[in-house]
Amino acid sequence: MTNHIETVNLLAEKAGILPEFSAEGGIYKTSFETQIAVLNALGIDACTPEKAEAALQAELEKPFKRALPPVVVARIEKGVADVPVTVRAKGKHSPIDYVLTLESGEQTFGQAVPAMLEKIDDNGEFERVKLVLDLPDVMGYHSLTVESPDLPETGRTMTLVVAPTKCYQPEMMREGGKPWGYPLQLYALRSAENWGIGDFTDLGKMAGVAQRFGADILGINPINVAFMANVETASPYYSSSRLFLNPLYIDVTAVEGAQKSKKLQALLADKDFQAKLEKARASRLVDYALVGELKGKAFEALYAEFKGSADFDAFCEKGGKELDNAALYQVLAESFVLKKKGVGFKSWGKAYDSPDTAQAKKFAREHADRIRYFKYLFWLADAQFKAASEACKAANLGVGLYQDLAVGVAAESAETWGAQELFAVDLSIGSPPDMFNADGQRWGVAPMRPEVMKQEAYATYRRILSANMKRAGAVRIDHVMGLARLFCIPDGVAGAYVLYPFADMVGIVALESHRNKCLVVGEDLGVVPSFFREALAEAGILSFRVCRYERTPDGRYIPPASYPESALVAAGTHDMPTLTGWWTGGDIDAARKIGLMDEQKEQSARAERYGDRFALVEALSRVGLWFVESENFESQINGALPPKMIEKVYTYLAQAPCQVFLVQLEDVLHQAEQMNMPGTCDEYPNWRFKLPKTIEELDSDENMEKIANILKAARS
Repeated sequence: MTNHIETVNLLAEKAGILPEFSAEGGIYKTSFETQIAVLNALGIDACTPEKAEAALQAELEKPFKRALPPVVVARIEKGVADVPVTVRAKGKHSPIDYVLTLESGEQTFGQAVPAMLEKIDDNGEFERVKLVLDLPDVMGYHSLTVESPDLPETGRTMTLVVAPTKCYQPEMMREGGKPWGYPLQLYALRSAENWGIGDFTDLGKMAGVAQRFGADILGINPINVAFMANVETASPYYSSSRLFLNPLYIDVTAVEGAQKSKKLQALLADKDFQAKLEKARASRLVDYALVGELKGKAFEALYAEFKGSADFDAFCEKGGKELDNAALYQVLAESFVLKKKGVGFKSWGKAYDSPDTAQAKKFAREHADRIRYFKYLFWLADAQFKAASEACKAANLGVGLYQDLAVGVAAESAETWGAQELFAVDLSIGSPPDMFNADGQRWGVAPMRPEVMKQEAYATYRRILSANMKRAGAVRIDHVMGLARLFCIPDGVAGAYVLYPFADMVGIVALESHRNKCLVVGEDLGVVPSFFREALAEAGILSFRVCRYERTPDGRYIPPASYPESALVAAGTHDMPTLTGWWTGGDIDAARKIGLMDEQKEQSARAERYGDRFALVEALSRVGLWFVESENFESQINGALPPKMIEKVYTYLAQAPCQVFLVQLEDVLHQAEQMNMPGTCDEYPNWRFKLPKTIEELDSDENMEKIANILKAARS
């Protein structure tokens, strides 16, 4: 057993599984059982001493099986790349011929003698030497091929990624401008025309609202496709594919040909349909089931009259196998839900456990038109989102759309179903233990396997980044610590941190950022490694700073002047109570009501909140922003929202030197309910609250004007 433990420890180290980690409550050791489970999920069987020893030997020999590694990510500013080349130990005098092929097809040839190169390591038969390769002056995804009789037969071509050190920044920021704007939950937008959920036309209208108030940024939650067979799966961070968009955001009446569609117009003329439509619009919460029913009928009416188009054909061709799988998955999910099974592929049986099984292919042939229907919806969504993006450009927003890229995808989804070698579907990304969750939080989204990411030269990750940057002026990387490490939780045992190739992944992000002219913000809230924020700044990735988290150990708020420049600042996020809800304790009321707190925890939370409010009053008073009447201090600090409080908080934060500032619409409109309450599922109406005012009302709202004037005065 001792040898087994030692072998597993070595395997875990090779796989990047940390032996321990710090979290709330102290230092946590990674158990032997967790190591075994995580290794297995990463594709390394270490369940017995014999299997563990065989796996370790395979890992040790792996670098010597290939002539070149699958990928090297280099920085263009450095001018050279260090490329490991494997050669026979007795053949070091045979020259290595190499050719560097750029994306453009241009080629550069060279030769090196292994005996003249620095040795890295060896296994007796082979050794690895360092080829110092001059880099081209062109960023991109190039390839390097080597030839010599003394090289291993496999792996003679690799991807050479030439990336910049820093991510792209828009011109206005390079010239010293400090943009600000509104982060939106797209589903929450209300308008006179939408069908009970915000849509892409509403997003285009909000570009006009942003322009009207002088904003530069319009942020949106992740808008990727979820599960059309179960639209109640509302979380934007739990998608089926991050490559395609959610059809629920399509504006039916804006689809080309909608006004002339006899089937659609007949549907819209139906009194029962209109009654349901008015109910969906009037609801305080997004009724996903009703919206899905109404839009589903409308989509089918439109599709019945769709004759095809060159644009649609081009979209399908470009979408390739990923689009085929995403559409097929939706059709299979529909079929299995009707059979009382789930939308996750593990419930479908072995015959459908991948898109490449004989039964899955047979199903695809038999349901080709329904698959085409879902491709049609993805195409419509893409076209309408493109129009919304162009509306932001037409409004001359300094940055434009600010998209949100989720840290993962649902463990059982189209994205994982078609790439099970890449995704560790038996692990859930989450967070380590804290005072509320002794075992940590499971988010239900699957991580990629770091080693497989390297083997495919990060191709899938590159496509995901590009898909979410191509229409955006900025992107927020959810849980950006995932570029360095992810907390991964297997079934039945505690979780552990798994390391990722940080330098490589940051390089890929920076390259895609420049290719798509897209600013990058990293959501670095939670447990952050000590080196991490400095590394983000060096890479030109803005940190994400939230006022209520920026406090000293004794509870005082950090002065805004002390915030870093290379950051985005906000008063809150969708996972936090709004300023109104925070001040009045609405989040505590909700937590008590749904059973998250007993009476003792409630009392403790209210006492802590009193101290939080006092600390905020103290912080603002230090800079002359007193908003509580001295003679009624006690009653006001424990009462309703003081009239000037939100204005004063935003005036306070506007003093921060941070490059980007976000204004929560929920704060401006004095909304009490928070959009998402972490740690809950059905107990709380997460991702369902609509804004209290319509887009048309926002345009003339007095509070919108006041906050906009504060930001324009402070950040012009």
